[in-house]
Amino acid sequence: MGAMRLLRSGLFRRFVMVLGALALAPAAFLAVELVGISQGAVQSSVLELHTKMAEKLAEYVDDYFKVNDDKLSFALASLQKKMEWSDKQELLRSLIETHADIVEISILNHEGREIIKVYNPDQTKDSSLHSHGSSDGYREAMRTKGRVRRIIRHAQAPAVEMYYPMGPLVWARILISLRKLGDRICAERVGGTGFAVLIDAKGDPLFYPRQYLSSEAASRLAQGGIVAAALQPQTAGSRDVPSFEGASWVGAHAPVASIQGAVLMLQQRHEAYVSAIQMRRASVWVLLAVSVCAVLAGTILARQLTLPLLGLTRGAEAVARGDFQSRVNVSTGDELQDLAETFNTMTSELQRYSELQVDRLVAEQRKTEAILFSINDGILMFDGDGRIQLANRKVREYLGLSPGLNIEGQTLPEVMPESSLRETILQARCDPRPEAFKEINLSTESKHRFLRITAHPVVTPGSGAALGVVTAVRDVTFERELDKMKEEFLHYITHDLRNPLGSAMGFLELLMKGSVGALSAEQHSMVASVKRSTSRLMGMINNILDIAKMESGRIHLQLRTVSLPELARRASEILGSLAQQKGIKVRLEAKEDISVDADGDLLERVVTNLLGNAIKYTPKDGAITISVEHAGPAARVCVADTGEGIPLEFQQRIFEKFEQVTGQKRGGTGLGLTIAKFFVESHGGRIWVESDPGQGSRFYFTIPKGLSLDRAGEVVQRAGG
Repeated sequence: MGAMRLLRSGLFRRFVMVLGALALAPAAFLAVELVGISQGAVQSSVLELHTKMAEKLAEYVDDYFKVNDDKLSFALASLQKKMEWSDKQELLRSLIETHADIVEISILNHEGREIIKVYNPDQTKDSSLHSHGSSDGYREAMRTKGRVRRIIRHAQAPAVEMYYPMGPLVWARILISLRKLGDRICAERVGGTGFAVLIDAKGDPLFYPRQYLSSEAASRLAQGGIVAAALQPQTAGSRDVPSFEGASWVGAHAPVASIQGAVLMLQQRHEAYVSAIQMRRASVWVLLAVSVCAVLAGTILARQLTLPLLGLTRGAEAVARGDFQSRVNVSTGDELQDLAETFNTMTSELQRYSELQVDRLVAEQRKTEAILFSINDGILMFDGDGRIQLANRKVREYLGLSPGLNIEGQTLPEVMPESSLRETILQARCDPRPEAFKEINLSTESKHRFLRITAHPVVTPGSGAALGVVTAVRDVTFERELDKMKEEFLHYITHDLRNPLGSAMGFLELLMKGSVGALSAEQHSMVASVKRSTSRLMGMINNILDIAKMESGRIHLQLRTVSLPELARRASEILGSLAQQKGIKVRLEAKEDISVDADGDLLERVVTNLLGNAIKYTPKDGAITISVEHAGPAARVCVADTGEGIPLEFQQRIFEKFEQVTGQKRGGTGLGLTIAKFFVESHGGRIWVESDPGQGSRFYFTIPKGLSLDRAGEVVQRAGG
């Protein structure tokens, strides 16, 4: 056990590493340098050997083609002398007999058709005359008017096709087999894995030993970097081929000028550099032996230094477990002994302090448990993995769990069957946001019950590290029933008030029209005053009804094309008399007719509410401007006045129910802006105010263009709208 603790000690390992490094670094550096120098020399020698072999083989190929050219040039020069065609044919036959590699020799006319043909029966059995006018070699000879040499395939093997000019309209075509050349290339060997490859001007392999390289592998070799390097510069060179056919290779190349190709020499890297590999392996063994000796020496020295520190570590671990009676005995006579004595003093003080704090902690725990047991909200705390850490009495009651059931450390699906309440709690836990909540209806035929679930992340103070999620489950049945009673009360009251008021307004209209007799001027003024008060009361009742409809979701939009300047003009006409009574000028600014798809009645009420408020709070002889303009993908309407303005702290609150600016003259119910905000936002728009005290107010709202209703009756904006 002591040896294991010693090995786990970080300080012990560092001592060993430092001492080992001091011993190993010079040896490793020297070994690496020597191996690098030796390996570099070996690799250079190997690459130079491969390059020389490639150059020698390339020289042999060039000589092969040169000798053939010289022999054929001499023979063909003799054919150009004056003699009978039979004599020329006999001369060609003797040429083939003395050169076994020649497959056939033919004389072509100006159209490329053979007029004389002599062939080697050991190479081909085709004695018929052919036309070569469409062949690439003949067309190139006609174009250049000189000798042409091409590598072609004949009888499934590479061959040389040559064209020689014999006169103004006569050509000689010679086909020579390259089998002997191929045998020489394939016979070239380097060690046990090295071989040679002859490639043409396109990089395609012509000859290679098939026992080392398959046709598919040869095709892949043609796409490699060594082939591209061999064909680019017309000089010899060498390079590594890191990955080919599952192995690493060493390659060299030399150009073959006679065919614009090259000779490649390839050998597997492990064989080519076997000396360097053996040298490196020997160096590794030597370095390992030095390393073992250095580690053993470092271990002995480090053990003597770290044993006292390990004793201190064990003492600290005991203190961490709450064992304040642990003591450390170190007798080294140095600073480590002073540290151990200080540690023992500290543990004595911690033991005394712990005894004082135990009673206080117990009391705090009992208080917390009493609070959690007494509150009416259910508290359920999860850790980061979704396991329950705490559940009070009330949440157990909501979840249907017995008070004595131990559920700590388990997930909610493990302790509670599937239900809508369980899924709602899990959804809230996965998205803990203090401002969000989820409500669930658990009512039965005999009892109503509504629960509200909220979730808050639990973090550590200061650092803010996440510890889990606490979920609160609250019974809001009373609030829901109270809201329902309030809604029904408002509904009944407003309907019972609106019906008599409607009748009263009808009778007042009859009185003002003189239907029941002429009124005096004083009577007409009194009836008009009563009618205005009744209309104002009817407007207040309608606002309350609208708020009730908004909260219950019973307002549905009827979209049609609406002209916003025309809508603003109608609102100005409706409220024009009120503006004239105060000497206020109302001006409409619209450079063009701007139309949107919207509910015109609702938007007209928005503009009417904003214009009515502007008239109400603008002093006599003031000015009000209604402007309509484009705002990108939306249309924007602004109602600006020259009133006393709105303080900054009220610019958000005035859009809430029953909110009015403190200190300004009051009027109405405080619901107009709330209704306007709902109507605008139900179109997907936005409403806001900009104001500076004493400099008037500017109320803006926007309506998106291209609105439509989907199948569910929800407002959506069409693409490109």
